[in-house]
Amino acid sequence: MKAVVIRRPNRARFGDEADPVVGNGEILVKVALAGVCMSDVEVMKGTRPQPYVKYPIIPGHEWCGTVERVGSGVKRIAVGDRVAVEGHNFCRTCAWCSRGETNLCASYSELGFTLPGAFAEYVAVRADLAHPFAKALPFEAAAMVEPFACVVHGGRRARIQREDTVVVVGPGTIGLLAVGWAAMARPARLVAVGRDRGNEGLARRMGATEYLTVVDDPAARIREMTGGPGADVVLEAAGSETAVTLALDLVRRGGAVILSGIAGGGRRAFLDSDVFALKHLRVDGVFAYTTDSFEQALRIIESGKLDVRALITHTLRLREFEKAFDLLSNRPEPVVKVMLKP
Repeated sequence: MKAVVIRRPNRARFGDEADPVVGNGEILVKVALAGVCMSDVEVMKGTRPQPYVKYPIIPGHEWCGTVERVGSGVKRIAVGDRVAVEGHNFCRTCAWCSRGETNLCASYSELGFTLPGAFAEYVAVRADLAHPFAKALPFEAAAMVEPFACVVHGGRRARIQREDTVVVVGPGTIGLLAVGWAAMARPARLVAVGRDRGNEGLARRMGATEYLTVVDDPAARIREMTGGPGADVVLEAAGSETAVTLALDLVRRGGAVILSGIAGGGRRAFLDSDVFALKHLRVDGVFAYTTDSFEQALRIIESGKLDVRALITHTLRLREFEKAFDLLSNRPEPVVKVMLKP
């Protein structure tokens, strides 16, 4: 099969690789589309933390496809099924898995990072990680389930109410999906905050009622909008240390902050250590998603309640992976989600 392999940081090639072998309890999936994530770029650059990548690796963890072959012992999945696939190969037996916290499995192992991913024609995966979806659902939408599952997992902790003012910091893919998630709860006000106005149109399309940039003094503007207190819920998806401090500044006393962005590189945020106590905050960090969150994300997209296809700005052939990485790294033109098609 054809695949992209990152041999080591800054060393990747597109070419022939051995076809995956399907074992007991596994299925072979023909990849339809695979999204490119900034974490894939981190793998290419060598900036992803060492425990979370194993070279050489076929990247690709946001994807969907069609079942081509079914291994022995598989009953729930059939050849021809269209499936979206969880990335985390959790062990099922550790303390975290026993609590249903499969994203925190003691034995980290994830497609595209430590196991062969979907920048390839075929992927062999555990059948229990594959979630069938209706043929009426376009592959373009199904390939967005994985990043949306991260949003759902964090968003469920936010507990958004109808009267709330909700702010999303960082209108990239995750942030725009977070806007869409929050909009389904119909809060009184939904504000997106970005570095510039490049994604304002998409943010409003996903449900934002207001849009601010960092030069607009968003903290002052949010206090003005709310009559002083600040936002009830802040969803941070920017992946920078300054975004974390901004999120804590935007939220009201007694509010909730959900942190899903990852800055990387050992960056440090300088905070007033009393802010958490004095503002009586509920602050949740979010790492990936559980099986339950993944399934919920798929069903929301499948139902048509949230149209995620607007976020796909580029679709390239798999052999054009270098162009895809360049689009995300250097942004020579407007870009949100890039898809690769084998």
